[in-house]
Amino acid sequence: MTLQLHTGTSAAAFKMTGGIYTLTTLELHSTNPAQISHQLETMVEKAPILFQQTPVIIAFDQLSPEQPPIDLYQLRHTLQQFGLIFIAIRGGQESHKQAAMMAGIPWLPAPRQRSGAETSLDGCESNVVIMQKTRAATSTDIAEPVQSFQKATLVEHPIRSGQQVYAEGDLIVTGPVSAGAELLAGGNIHVYGPLRGRALAGVNGDGEARIFCLQFAAELISINGQYRTLTGTGEDEHLWGESVIITLDQQSLHIRKL
Repeated sequence: MTLQLHTGTSAAAFKMTGGIYTLTTLELHSTNPAQISHQLETMVEKAPILFQQTPVIIAFDQLSPEQPPIDLYQLRHTLQQFGLIFIAIRGGQESHKQAAMMAGIPWLPAPRQRSGAETSLDGCESNVVIMQKTRAATSTDIAEPVQSFQKATLVEHPIRSGQQVYAEGDLIVTGPVSAGAELLAGGNIHVYGPLRGRALAGVNGDGEARIFCLQFAAELISINGQYRTLTGTGEDEHLWGESVIITLDQQSLHIRKL
């Protein structure tokens, strides 16, 4: 659903539309500039395409209060050096909020802690389990979970470099996915051909999502925000070109042959 706002005049200079966009969140665990820069440099070496004009939100949610203050101007400059665009900061202490205001950087509140009845990420919801009451609330009421299903999205043409495809539910691609292309799905991703680009499943908070492909050669894979860059060497070398399934377990991505 897209919200459209306009001035009502025939000669309107612009119109405002609302939509859903996927943003990368960089969750800080240290404010050490050298450590941040070194890790970014290592990641860019593994997946240079991933960092080309990529908008990011810097999350302070998991940052220890004992960490020293961070220079947001320097952080923005560091991110720009590696092709990242600093959009906003999220959460943190009051000092972080004030520092963001001084630097002209938008501040976003930390997301609410999710209960078992909620599945959301940055305001987006997909495959949500809704707890519904069947009668007037009493101390003995039992909630009945009702699953809301999303129709799968089918793409029957090749996904070329620079293209991005998003599906609220499962995404099924019957053609090849080129390097530099990106697939995003609230549910599972199925690729019945070579997967050479990026595949991000469970983007709305579904940790049970899976990635399936017939010919594995991905640049990057992700399930529920857990990322892994790939080069086709090292521990993943024996899986290159194979039919695989990718799952998330204990906050780690696992790849195995189908």
